[in-house]
Amino acid sequence: MTLSRRLVLAGASAAALPRFAIAQAASTGDNRPVITIAVAKISNSGVLDPLREQSSNASERWLSSIQETLIARNQQGNLERVPGLATEWRRIDDRTVELKLRPGVKFHNGDELTAEDVAFSFGPERMFGGGKSELPADITAVARRHWPSLARVEVVDKLTVRFVNATPDVTMEGRISAGGSEICSRRAWMETGNWQANSKKLVGTGPYKLREFRPDSSLTLDAHDEYWGGRPPIKTLRFLEVPEVASRVNGLLSGEYQFACDIPPDAIAQIEGHPGFEVQGGLVLNHRIITFDKHHPALVDPRVRLAMAQAIDGKSIVDALWAGRARVPAGLQWEFYGDMFVNGWTVPPYDPDAARKLLKDAGYKGDPIAYRVRNN
Repeated sequence: MTLSRRLVLAGASAAALPRFAIAQAASTGDNRPVITIAVAKISNSGVLDPLREQSSNASERWLSSIQETLIARNQQGNLERVPGLATEWRRIDDRTVELKLRPGVKFHNGDELTAEDVAFSFGPERMFGGGKSELPADITAVARRHWPSLARVEVVDKLTVRFVNATPDVTMEGRISAGGSEICSRRAWMETGNWQANSKKLVGTGPYKLREFRPDSSLTLDAHDEYWGGRPPIKTLRFLEVPEVASRVNGLLSGEYQFACDIPPDAIAQIEGHPGFEVQGGLVLNHRIITFDKHHPALVDPRVRLAMAQAIDGKSIVDALWAGRARVPAGLQWEFYGDMFVNGWTVPPYDPDAARKLLKDAGYKGDPIAYRVRNN
């Protein structure tokens, strides 16, 4: 990564909702700059713990810089699976995945990553409860949602682990690469003492290590120069919480921040109207969906549900709300699903006439349908 020209940090974007990031150049000739990034929110939960933050778009900004997963996702591509802390993996059977760990990986505390750290990261003390350190109920619930049938993680040797499921599961590799499956240092966790303390003091293997976390204010990371992927190009990353869009944009344009994230599409023209600024986005695991209550009297008939789907112009929504920088996905699936991606699958096309006919055929009389909508 070079910062010799004014570029933009790819902040995020999902299937139907991009979150854009903007960047301004660091000073030329400084190959180890200090970068300030303005974000709307650093942590939605007030802590850094991956299992509490894994459903948060906010943590996408910084989490993988601190803690990493065994199988990674190609953030500059299409989120396909690539080697992370594991260099290779294989299926032993429909319930077992074996992984070879990358040798010589150093945690931020100087310890070398071993299979013991991996087993601990998926054990009762860290994830499922029942260890010496009591875990919050929501942590164990999220862990079990991620891994509903994980039986154990076996240590085969210093650099080999096996994930053993209680039932057959074709999604195990995806679960290993998902947020919430980050690897922590066993020694650092135990020395910190309990979940509460660890939730604000992450020790991982990522390219940047935690210096300071001030909830609702800032997060400061320093380069981890023993990083297995090479010496990080930035000396210090400082994430600054700036809730107001106008403040993030103005701070970017004035040079107070080098990057600004969570820029709404209606601010894109303002940013790109200034020479040297650019807006970019990338994929994150987001969908914006309507869920039908099939117990509602008006929605029992599938023709009414299909009519509603065909009455929604998804392309116009993408163009109007997200400046055409997202797309309507082919259902709840993405190409990085690999063999589980259903090629040729399509969503119902926008067709108001077909929708009206469906409603007529279903005998729908205009009975009201109430919806509960999330505020975001």
